[in-house]
Amino acid sequence: MALDESLKEIHEEKQHQAAYIFDPLEDADGPNRPTKRRKVAKKPSKPEAQDTDAWLTFQPLFGGTEDERCVRLRQQLFEKSWAQIDERIQRILRMTNQSTLNEVISFLQTTPDHSSTGKIPSAFIITGPNLASQDLLFDQLSDALQHQVDAKVVRLRSGDASNLKAVLKKIIHDVTARETDDENDLELATGRDGRKYLNYDLEALYAHLKSNPRRHIIIAFQDSEAFDSGLLSDLISLFNSWLDRIPFALLFGVATSVELFQARLLKSTCQCLYGDQFDVEQSASIIEKIFKAAIAHSEVPLRLGSSLVRSLLERQRDQVSSIPVFVSSLKYAYMCHFYANPLTVFLSDGTETEMLHGEHLEAVRCLPSFRQFVETAIEKGEIKQARLLLDDDQHLRSLLRGCLQDSHRWSLNVLRKLKILTASKNLSADFTGLYLDAISRGIDIDQITEFTESIKRMQPSETESFLNQVLDDVKNGDSSLGLDEWATESKESVSLFTNIVAEVKTLQADAEEQGNVLRSKYSGQTKVLRTTVIAQKVQLSQDTATLTKEDKAYTDIMDKLVDHLKDSLQCNNAKDLCFNELWFFDSKAPSRDVFIPRPRAVVERALSRPHDYLNCSCCETKEDSIIPSLPATAILYQLYLETGSLINVADLWSAYYAIVGEENEEGLDERSALVLFYRGLAEMRAMGFVKQSRKKADHIAKLAWKGL
Repeated sequence: MALDESLKEIHEEKQHQAAYIFDPLEDADGPNRPTKRRKVAKKPSKPEAQDTDAWLTFQPLFGGTEDERCVRLRQQLFEKSWAQIDERIQRILRMTNQSTLNEVISFLQTTPDHSSTGKIPSAFIITGPNLASQDLLFDQLSDALQHQVDAKVVRLRSGDASNLKAVLKKIIHDVTARETDDENDLELATGRDGRKYLNYDLEALYAHLKSNPRRHIIIAFQDSEAFDSGLLSDLISLFNSWLDRIPFALLFGVATSVELFQARLLKSTCQCLYGDQFDVEQSASIIEKIFKAAIAHSEVPLRLGSSLVRSLLERQRDQVSSIPVFVSSLKYAYMCHFYANPLTVFLSDGTETEMLHGEHLEAVRCLPSFRQFVETAIEKGEIKQARLLLDDDQHLRSLLRGCLQDSHRWSLNVLRKLKILTASKNLSADFTGLYLDAISRGIDIDQITEFTESIKRMQPSETESFLNQVLDDVKNGDSSLGLDEWATESKESVSLFTNIVAEVKTLQADAEEQGNVLRSKYSGQTKVLRTTVIAQKVQLSQDTATLTKEDKAYTDIMDKLVDHLKDSLQCNNAKDLCFNELWFFDSKAPSRDVFIPRPRAVVERALSRPHDYLNCSCCETKEDSIIPSLPATAILYQLYLETGSLINVADLWSAYYAIVGEENEEGLDERSALVLFYRGLAEMRAMGFVKQSRKKADHIAKLAWKGL
């Protein structure tokens, strides 16, 4: 009996584990009675000397010969870099929810007395389909409502609502729990006769509120549409019946619309509610803000390439991934760069010379961008400069420092030019598309031509608005991109734009005095159609209207503006810069393999080429040939690929035994082969390749074709 109790307790201890090894003979000679465990209070542990390598998760590169200080420095750079990015992202997420928080708090603060209305105040928060990204919103709501509305908030998810009793237990538990570190330390409400209430009786909550009054008891249904409609109706009806004693208020996270949510409830239940609808900022606009703060920001330590970022954005749009998944993808890209690139130590200002070995400088000289730089220097006739870079380490370090400074100036230059491009509002691409194009191929002549053609066709009012926006960006910068003002560095452009604005205003005033509309020769209004009738046939021809003196002056101004923009907007791409491999990362493979798993392709590869995973000599084959030493499931899979939609099990067994049978060297006897055959067939059925056929009892149906 004691042994049974011991095994039962051990089984309960391991219920939370995803998988474990069961060995019935383990601890057979141990004590029959398990050691009694006593709950003790947590005490602060004494400070101990921490092992310096305990937190070191990066591995040494260069075949394991990399200095430990360099490994530690790479990990510190990753943690410091991502901490800066994550701080900006969390600030954005907090600010995007602030307007919704203020509206919900104002609604609950202005609700009348519960007993006078007889209805439960309810806030319907339209979160959109991406519920996974709304955890932060409900966390902020819980904290803000508890402090500003004098309320107690209970958050419910559909997983907590198996039945009515379980929901009531959680509500009473969360409301009556003391705010201590021990979650099990509850303040049990008792009646006047000393009787304790049941843990699902709302009378206990009512007794608790007599000694601890609150203005609201807010029940937040985070994913309300995932709740059973009958259970939700019963809860609302029950809350309404206690409304004269317990001041309930409800929050509903709605993914679709209030109308569809209302249709799921009983009419009598809907009559118990009154409230308002609150919209939150959708994930598309939040992603755009995160893009500016974490990818395009001027102070980011690592530039992510366009192919990688486009794949992340496409997955975010197509698969409706949550914002935390997008953030995790960015963090993984940072980790991959600093983990696998030993040259990232040069990004630190505190890199000591003795930390670096000859392998670092040799690796620098092997970079494609450095080779291109040396070849360009040779083509220009700078042979001595190229020789120094190849032979003198000190000269190479000075070039490396200069190129890293140039990369920061290049980033600022790209962002400033993109601000000018986006100020016109006439381009088809948004900031995200323009930035990714500029990173991958620079701001080329085609983009500039499209931009300047739209500038030429602008009306005077549009030109004035565009130039004022550009001047505002130049003088004030953009905090979302980390851009400070750059008016002192672009005095010529500022002076030109200011003069053009003044001249356009003057010309527009002169044209109005004469009763004309100011326009340029590029404007569509200057194109007129002439109709000519010749021999009873109508001919249409296009002609240009006559321009006034003011129109000609405005045309000259636009030509001067366009020429200046063409000269100032061109920019190189990131890969044209020397040593871009240190601060530029554009590999899609690691992120794709981790965040877009392909289980079927992996299973097919494991069954086709088991040597890739087992790495044993017995499974090594040439051109996917079948040999008897392969695992039974792999052999059956190779035969499976050669069959049709229906497979005769007897024929499959005959083909299998012909491969592994006694006729072959070191072959199996029929009984052993049959056991392995049955096991392999069961494994293929478990993996979803075959199923029992209803057409023929001795056949199995094929369910998957390789590559489809």
